[in-house]
Formats: sequence, structure tokens, C-alpha cells
Amino acid sequence: MMRPFPRIPHDACRGRRAAALAAVLLVVLVQSGCATYTTKFKDLRPQFAGGQYDAALATVEKEAGSKDRVLYYLERGLILHYAGRFAESNEAFAAAERTADDLYTRSISEGALSLISNDNAISYRPRPFEMAMVPYYKGLNYTYLGQREEAQVEARRASLQLSKYVDATLDGLRAEDRDALERIRNNAFLHYYSGMVYDWDGELNDAFVAYRNAAVAYQQSHGLLQTEVPPQLGRDLTRVGARLGFRAELDQLRASCPDVFRDVDDDGHPVTREDYEKLAAWRGGEGEVVLMLETGFVPEKTQVRFDFPVFESEAYDDPNYWSWQIWAGMGNTQAFVKGRKVEYWVSVAAPELQDGRPGPVAAARVSAGTAAGHAVSHRVENLSRQARLTFDAEKPTIFFKTILRGLTKYLASRGAEKAGGDWAKLAANIFGAVTESADTRSWLTLPEHLHLVRLSLPPGTYDLQVELLGYDGRPLHTETIAGVAVDAGDWTFVSRRVF
Repeated sequence: MMRPFPRIPHDACRGRRAAALAAVLLVVLVQSGCATYTTKFKDLRPQFAGGQYDAALATVEKEAGSKDRVLYYLERGLILHYAGRFAESNEAFAAAERTADDLYTRSISEGALSLISNDNAISYRPRPFEMAMVPYYKGLNYTYLGQREEAQVEARRASLQLSKYVDATLDGLRAEDRDALERIRNNAFLHYYSGMVYDWDGELNDAFVAYRNAAVAYQQSHGLLQTEVPPQLGRDLTRVGARLGFRAELDQLRASCPDVFRDVDDDGHPVTREDYEKLAAWRGGEGEVVLMLETGFVPEKTQVRFDFPVFESEAYDDPNYWSWQIWAGMGNTQAFVKGRKVEYWVSVAAPELQDGRPGPVAAARVSAGTAAGHAVSHRVENLSRQARLTFDAEKPTIFFKTILRGLTKYLASRGAEKAGGDWAKLAANIFGAVTESADTRSWLTLPEHLHLVRLSLPPGTYDLQVELLGYDGRPLHTETIAGVAVDAGDWTFVSRRVF
């Protein structure tokens, strides 16, 4: 049970001071409100999904606070990308990268403020999987702008950026919480995307290295990340490796990455190495269409509240130690409090990742008329799973800091009681309650999954028919991507967000 408030003193002067204090605290309570970041942006996703990009930009402009600048730029960059304003999108993404770099390199001077308020008082530091997507989107923007060299630069940066932010995030975690985050450092899709961009530009050595890295990463982590190995990856490696004369290395990869080099063709027939090389050969006179379908939204964070005990018998001279002890004891609260007299139950707020149900789109069947039959997509990237693994790695540290903040506030109220009496303690307790709010910030418009479709087509202009499929395999609806130009021996990259 919560400890009851102290009785009101009878002294008239103290009563007047109490009334004034209560009025001030009421104003603070009203102004601070209880809305979390996710609640404030409740209109953003419906606006974005409905193609109301101007309205979505207005929401971001209105609601983003001074501590949310990197998220402001990330949201703005992605909205502008889908609005077809590619140069402006890249300006926003570049600003996001500069802001994030500054946040990760500056001294953690805001940390003390979060102990007396909440984590929303400090600037949001984007997660590694969020920042890794920035070069991907910048690369697509440059591709659509016809700036091939700049697109290649971004492709090269994607995996490096992910690794950089993984390192920065690991520094704040306990050693025992780092394993899953380490495993998402090597992102298979980003390697594969880089390889295709190099391949497009004729940089075959770089393409082979990127394809090889993608093969190793998919083999190691597609189960953990719940992704599918794109069937074209093994063929791309075989085609490029054979042209470069890397047959011995290809044999090693076939042995170490059996999920990438399937031993059957699309119809289930056995395939030898020689057959594989024939299947992988570039068909002269055709062009390659790479369609990347982005579905749904990453899970958002919500606020949860929980209570923890403060014991009468403890001085709490080392709040850090006690915060970890309380976190460890939360698994069995009854055993933790047994035999101890509880002085107070402290109520705090923490974030939780709301996985929810995935979006309705499970895959897509794509055709270009009668030119080349149809192809089925494969889920090559799972940002929802990366968000979950990242949050679970950070969760012990997040809850430790939440408990430390609550404990610090309560110890301050205990000190206020000694110095100024019951009303001072009451003021400290109310301030602690008013300022207690979970940090639910994240990049809200990111997709949950990326699906890849490849089509080899004769030169021409095509209207791609994209039949979206549900998890039961039944068609949901069909969308048309009009005017896709294909040139012989060239690559055409197309992306589309679907819901």
C-alpha cells in the first residue's frame, strides 16, 4: 500500500503557504500533462498511411520538441521521400545524421536532469537500426535523382553506420545484455542492397564482397531476425564470382552458407554447381528490376507503471547498488519484501515495446504483364524484430535508470521532510509524481518489414501489377506501379510503401 499523505498542520500561516504551494503544483501538473510522445503523435501514422504528406509534415512540425530534433529530421526525411521530394528528403536525413553524431559524441551532461525529471528531459539518441536506414533511404533518393555515384557512397556507408551506432549503444549496456545487439551489427539486407548498387555501377569486386557478407549474415541470423534469404543472392554471388574467377571461394561459400545456395531450383529439381552457374548467368539484352516493398510500421512504445518498495531499515547510501537490487527483486516481489518493513511504495513509469499484430501484408506477387510471368516477394529485412532485440537488450538498463530516478526523487523527499517538515516532503512527492513520464520516443514512420522482388525484363516501360497477399496466402488488393523503365544490361530500383 502507498503511504498516506501527512495530516495538514493547523498553523494558519503554514496553511496559506500550503494553499499557495498547492496552486503552483496544480499549474505545473496541468501544464506538464500526461501525454507521452506516442500519444502526441497519434495522428502521424494515419496521415502517412493515407498519403496525406503535407498533414504529416505539419504534425511533425507542431509536436516535435527541442529534445526530439533528430526524430524531427528522421520523420521529415521519410515523409519527404515518399512525397517524391527527394533532394529535400536528403537534406533532412543529412541534418539527422549531424544531430545524431553530436548527441553520441557530446558529454552526457543531461543525465543528471533526467534523475530529477524523466528521460524526456534529455535529447533522444536514435537506435542503431534506425540510423542504419538513413543511408538506405538517401541512396534511393540519389538513385531517383539520377546521381549514381552518390547512391554508391550511401550504399557503402549503410553497414558502417550500423556498426558505429551499435558500438555507441553497447557502451551504455551491461556486458550480459550485449549479445543480441552484437548479432544485429552484421545486417544482411544492407550488405545485399550495397552489393546490388555496386553491381549496377559495374564495381564487381565490391559487389562480390558485399554479396559474400550478405550471404554470411543471412546464414548466421535469418532465424534470429525472422527473415527470408532472397533466392537471387546465391545466383548473384555465383554470377559475379564466376566472372571474377573466384570459383574456389564460391565452393567455400556453398559449403558454409547452404541456406543461400539452395540445391534445388524454383520447381524443386536438384541443381548442380554447373547448373547453378547457368541459372545465374546474366540474360543478355534484358534489364533487372529491383522492387523493394515496405510494409506496415515498426512497433511503437507505450508507457507502463510499476511500484517498488523502499524499506525502513535501509539508508540507501548507494542508490546505484540498490537500483540494481530492486530490478533483480522485481522478478519475485513477495520474496524480495519478505521479512522487511516497507516504508513507501514508489510509483514510476517506464517504456514498453508494443509488438501488437503485424500488418496485414505478408508477401506480394508481382507481374509485368506477359513479359516475364510473375515473381513472389521475400521478406529480406525485419525492422520490428530488430526493434524488439534492441529494446530487450536495453530494457535492464532502462528499468535500472527508472528505478534510480524514482529512488532519487523519494530520497530527496525524505531529505525535504527532515529539513522542512511534512509539507516540504509533500511538495517533493507531488513534484516527483508530476514529472514522472516514460520515454516512448522512436522513429514512428519506419516500416516493419522490407520485401524484395527481382524481375529480369526486356527493354521497355512497364506497369508492374503488385498483388498484396495476406498471411493466409489470399489476395488483399492489387496496386499498380506505372512507368517502370527498363534498359538492356541495366538495373532499375523501385520502392513502394504498402499497407
